[in-house]
Amino acid sequence: MDFFDKLGEAARSLTEKAGDSLEINRLNGEIAIEKGNIQCYQRELGEYYWAKFAVGEKLDEEAMLICDKVVNSQDRIRQYMFDIEKVKKEREAVLDERVKAKALEDEITEQSEDETVQDKAEAVFSENHEKATEWPQFCPNCGGGVKAGQRFCMFCGAEIKG
Repeated sequence: MDFFDKLGEAARSLTEKAGDSLEINRLNGEIAIEKGNIQCYQRELGEYYWAKFAVGEKLDEEAMLICDKVVNSQDRIRQYMFDIEKVKKEREAVLDERVKAKALEDEITEQSEDETVQDKAEAVFSENHEKATEWPQFCPNCGGGVKAGQRFCMFCGAEIKG
């Protein structure tokens, strides 16, 4: 039975430790809540004194130094916000330049493609024109096309008088 007694004692010990741990966690939670309350109260106190400072009331020297620190921080925040806007505008300008450059590049590419198409059309026209000038005459016998300077029709063999 000694084994079972030890086992029961270990189980009771673990249960008590778990219970103690839960209670400690609950109390730590309450401490955290109270610390949060203290921060809220301190914030309220700071807002109270800040309101007095904002309307021009004279505070004790320590409070005035703290208020001056707040004012300096606010000034730095305004400067940082100005710097952020400046960075954004510079970035927008760079992006606008890229967009314009891309549009110009696309326009040049399109013109180049148009010129290529025009060159091809001119080449086809020239080729067709050359063919048209190669066959300016027709055979009086069969009506087939005859090249300039050709003496006989290649379709019917009739003599071409020119």
